Amino acid sequence: MGTLIKQELYKLVHKRGTWLALAFMVLTQIGFAIIGKFNPEILPIDSLIASNYIGGALIIFIMIASTATIISMEFQYGTIKQLLYRQYYRSQIFISKIIVLLLQFLVLQVVATLMTFILTFILKPDFHWQAPFGHQTFIKQYFLSMGGNWLVTLLLLSFVLLLATWFKTNAAAIVSGFVGYFIVQIASSLLILLIGRWEWLKWNPLTMLLVQAQINSPDMSKVTMLSTSTMVAGALIYTVIFTVIAYFSFRKHSV
Repeated sequence: MGTLIKQELYKLVHKRGTWLALAFMVLTQIGFAIIGKFNPEILPIDSLIASNYIGGALIIFIMIASTATIISMEFQYGTIKQLLYRQYYRSQIFISKIIVLLLQFLVLQVVATLMTFILTFILKPDFHWQAPFGHQTFIKQYFLSMGGNWLVTLLLLSFVLLLATWFKTNAAAIVSGFVGYFIVQIASSLLILLIGRWEWLKWNPLTMLLVQAQINSPDMSKVTMLSTSTMVAGALIYTVIFTVIAYFSFRKHSV
């Protein structure tokens, strides 16, 4: 297993797209920070900080692309056969890929967070992180919102991982991943209108994608009809379910 993880990390680190994506994220954060500095009425500083200067959204797109290709590329280039011939189990291959994806996600989040604090310190040194924000401080709300974003991202990526096991080419996997993302986002918003009429719909996975929104606005529980703790648990459970289904789909994928 350790060898497989090292191999996956090696491929990730030596892939040009990995560094281009990271550079694009950092440059975008800097760009939005500068725009917000001179146009606070258009881009309020607190909103920019809460979104990691748009870095949070970019992480989702970067991870969708990585998740969509990490499995499909093995089938596209036939490298899956070499791994199986070396007597690795498919479960080991699958788990090693998940571990590497989680590590990439963690690194991106750390970089985005560090850039947020650095840019805020440079461009808005008088910003009060301890300022009251609702019933708590801004910095506490910032990290709570980040936790909610992690839950949403992991749930989305588990679904994208499932889609990736159905395709044998990178292009098809990436397109399906992004299309799936936008469909899910639209559907989760429309779902709010339906839960009021059919309350049992609140238990579907799309509702759990609203967990970050509910963490930011606790009153949203009146719309989702679920407590925040229940939505957190639901997001984690559905993430595990989609990942397990993706594993069985990966096992049955012909080489």
